[in-house]
Amino acid sequence: MRPSKHNEGDDEIRASNDAELERFSKSAWVDMLYNTPIWIVWFLHKCLNIVLKTGGVYMLWICLHYASAHLYVKLCTPSTLLGFILSPFMISTPHCQGLRWIVYNAANIVNNMWVIIGAWIYSLIWMTNATHDEA
Repeated sequence: MRPSKHNEGDDEIRASNDAELERFSKSAWVDMLYNTPIWIVWFLHKCLNIVLKTGGVYMLWICLHYASAHLYVKLCTPSTLLGFILSPFMISTPHCQGLRWIVYNAANIVNNMWVIIGAWIYSLIWMTNATHDEA
């Protein structure tokens, strides 16, 4: 092995390099590179929560409408002669009135959902066309 020559100049260069490396590792650029994926995941998580909560409400109304419509037919208007005869009396029972209320309101909410989605899609198309016209 060769004996290593130790220079004071080498120590200064090493100290200078170490300080520069430490400054670089603590720079905002490195922090941005580290924090950007974390921020993107956080943003996507928040957006997904909002979509699921909003979409979940509409899915609940769609399921309620579907189940209520089928239950109303089964419980309030059976497809037999006796069901036809009892139908005027069954109309005023609480469970039939509740099922009719759910069917009516759920249908209105689902209709409004389609209007909102259509308006949103129209606004996206209109905004895209407006930005192309300006360019």
